[in-house]
Amino acid sequence: MPQRLLQRTLIIVFCLLGWNASAAEVRIGVLALRGEEKAMVDWQPLAEKLNQQIPEHHFSILPLDFKQTRLLVRQHRVDFIIANPAFYVELEKNDGITPVATMRTKGVSGSELKRYGGVIFTRADREDIQTLRDLKGRTLAAVDSASFGGWQIGWRELKHHAIDIDRDLERVEFIGTHDAVVYAVAEGAADVGIVRTGTLEKMAAEGGISLNDFVVLAPRHPAGFPYMLSTDLYPEWPIAKVSGVSEALAIKVAVALMQISSQDPSFQSSNLAGWTLPLNYQSVHDALKELEVGPYAYLREVSWQQVLEHYWYWLVIVTLLMVLLLSLAFYVLSMNQRLKKHHAELRNLNAGLENRVAERTEEIEGLMLHERLLRGVVETVADVNQIIITSDAEQQMLKAACDRLIVHPDYRFAWVGKLEGIPDEFPVEIQDALPQRLQIVGRSFGSAEQMRALLDTDEDSLALRSISANQSLQEQLPSVLLGCRSVVALPLRQDAFNLPFGVLVVFSEREEGFDYEEMRMLEQLAGDLGFAVHAFEQRNERIRLQQDRISNYEETILSMVDLIEQRDSYTAGHTQRVAEYSALIARQMELPEESVERLYRAAVLHDIGKIVIPDSVLLKPGKLTPLEYKLIQQHVTAGYQTLSKIKMYQDLAEIMRHHHEWIDGSGYPQGLKGEQIPLEGRIMAVADSFDAMTSYRIYKPRKSVETALQELNELAGRQYDEQVVAAAQVVLRNVIVEEDAKQLPQTEIEQQRFAYFFNDQLTGVYNENYLEFMLINGLDFQFKHAKLVCLHGFAELNQHAGWLKGNEVLKSVAEYLMGLEEEAIVFRVMGDDFVILSPADLHLDTEELVENTAMKTVAVSVDFTSLNVQKAEGLEQLKKLAGLE
Repeated sequence: MPQRLLQRTLIIVFCLLGWNASAAEVRIGVLALRGEEKAMVDWQPLAEKLNQQIPEHHFSILPLDFKQTRLLVRQHRVDFIIANPAFYVELEKNDGITPVATMRTKGVSGSELKRYGGVIFTRADREDIQTLRDLKGRTLAAVDSASFGGWQIGWRELKHHAIDIDRDLERVEFIGTHDAVVYAVAEGAADVGIVRTGTLEKMAAEGGISLNDFVVLAPRHPAGFPYMLSTDLYPEWPIAKVSGVSEALAIKVAVALMQISSQDPSFQSSNLAGWTLPLNYQSVHDALKELEVGPYAYLREVSWQQVLEHYWYWLVIVTLLMVLLLSLAFYVLSMNQRLKKHHAELRNLNAGLENRVAERTEEIEGLMLHERLLRGVVETVADVNQIIITSDAEQQMLKAACDRLIVHPDYRFAWVGKLEGIPDEFPVEIQDALPQRLQIVGRSFGSAEQMRALLDTDEDSLALRSISANQSLQEQLPSVLLGCRSVVALPLRQDAFNLPFGVLVVFSEREEGFDYEEMRMLEQLAGDLGFAVHAFEQRNERIRLQQDRISNYEETILSMVDLIEQRDSYTAGHTQRVAEYSALIARQMELPEESVERLYRAAVLHDIGKIVIPDSVLLKPGKLTPLEYKLIQQHVTAGYQTLSKIKMYQDLAEIMRHHHEWIDGSGYPQGLKGEQIPLEGRIMAVADSFDAMTSYRIYKPRKSVETALQELNELAGRQYDEQVVAAAQVVLRNVIVEEDAKQLPQTEIEQQRFAYFFNDQLTGVYNENYLEFMLINGLDFQFKHAKLVCLHGFAELNQHAGWLKGNEVLKSVAEYLMGLEEEAIVFRVMGDDFVILSPADLHLDTEELVENTAMKTVAVSVDFTSLNVQKAEGLEQLKKLAGLE
């Protein structure tokens, strides 16, 4: 006994030790909306802090998604949960979790937040999306259907603005994390995104995005809230204990959490500022109840009243059907009664059955003979049907069908005739459309219905009488048909409801003529032939319509190219030259002519994407900023997306998509390398660059053909394919570059566009960039003189009287100078000086200038310098003034 007692005691001790060991491990599940790695960085310091405060337990962080969280809570494999408010409300109702504390987060400038909301945002360059009403027909990206900050509160805001996500939006895509939503909107994969407040600011602080690239829709600015916001504010994330966790442990955790400060060094890199007592989450309940999701999903259940309201007509139909079935059942019962009565009568007739069986046997023998007769007809019809199925052309099918019909031993001759040009209102009579000989045959027989009516009488069959009894008909038949006893002419129709368009005629040598069943089979065969002929005609019509559609696509695309050419005359000549250069290179590389033609067409369309580039960037007569250059790069993707949606242009879209890719992978839009770039794209890249080098640009003169080819050769292997460059060296060396291949304004409207970019915003005169442009491209011969107007003491004026007074003086001086001579051009240079270009030397009077401008009220002096720009010395001084020397 003592030994057994000792064994039982040891077992209990070991069990207790084992239970304590497992209880010491406390797992905190965290809803990781920005990814597992980010969650560990944000929440691991919390676990370490709890390990310090409560040493008898070991706390660990477990990043989870929505599905994992539900599963582990239900299985009690986590002890505490940190989740968004909506998810907490759902778990509270379904799994009995209890709140311990509510999180405080860090705001800007040391502020702490207990509430958060949602941000509905889009890219700043989306001028077509300014308000929430503009979201109709757009794509929206969100985190998850269960994400409170990343979807549900934004959804509620959309409902308040009368936006139905199922009817008004093109689609809603759930991407998984807040960061992924932001990047999807930034990259154009989605038009609009929803994330929780602070996400954009944090990603910008981390260097992942720039806030200037985004704009918030329906912005709100509640007092004391530092982040961009589009929705109401809701309580921050709670930490809750899972059912089964002891209250003592929960109290220890709550006390430890309340002692956490935002100044704690462990949380400097985290967004956590501390914890407070659990807040009231009624506003979260209200939101979920309005959306009918989470614990309130049951509200979507359909009531009997709703069923009656929406499906009353179906219920009426079902009721009527039931009444009909009951009536049918009653009818069947009555029929059963009648059948029983007749069954008794049949028993009485059974006595004479033997005599009737004998008669029936004789009848069956006759039917068997008739069946053997029809079997050959069935085989013939089946073979003709096989010909119909396998034929590729109408004439081939009709000839083969007639050839097979006359293989039948009884059929002497067969032909098909089509009626052409018969008006619909005329009776379809075969004799109205065929030559006289065919009219005779047509009159000889009509249809199966006509023959059936005659066979039901005691007269001879029409088939026999049509030839045998018709002497005039026999005399007119050709010799090949002599000996035929009957003929049938059957109409060809495209379907059973249309008038005949032709006739199938079959001549038979059988003395008895055509049998009724035989007639029915031949009539069905004529129907199949008619349908097949109509199908061939439909196929030809589809081919014609397909050609028309291709022609329409060509006209549409070429119209788009013409539209771009009207916007930018440089692009017009550029695309044509690139197409010609690409074809020359491709032929030199011995590409098939089909590939050369495809490359030529792709090159003509390679800049079609420029239709989406704003005029302010596309037509800018100068160097582009990095942002503007990035916008210009979008024309490749825009052009590809436009053409790839049209099946006939998909192969062209693939070619033009890669004409800015470089061999070393530094090109765009995909950064492909080497052989990853299609050969046609590599050829177009060389042709495009060659034309750019040999064309005039505003800030860069054109290069000679020799210089351009030398530069291409130097860049071969890095930017361009070496084999393509080698071919270009051969075929492009002798090309003659047109003199008008330049980016200078060719028309009056283009000159006005240039002037738009060169206006001084303050004074209305031209700026020094326009003076620089004119000097680079050569002054017009009419401008012979230049006058430099220098204002002195302007810095002191701005310092003592202010910038507004200085602006007033500059505007008044500019207005005075512009009124001196109609043909003169005035430029503002170096901030507070002016240059006047004029045909004649202008006389300027200092006192008159001061008296007629705002200079009379300020201490600013002026002097004038005259330059003769027709002379080299004067022109050099003017260039130095413009910063060109």
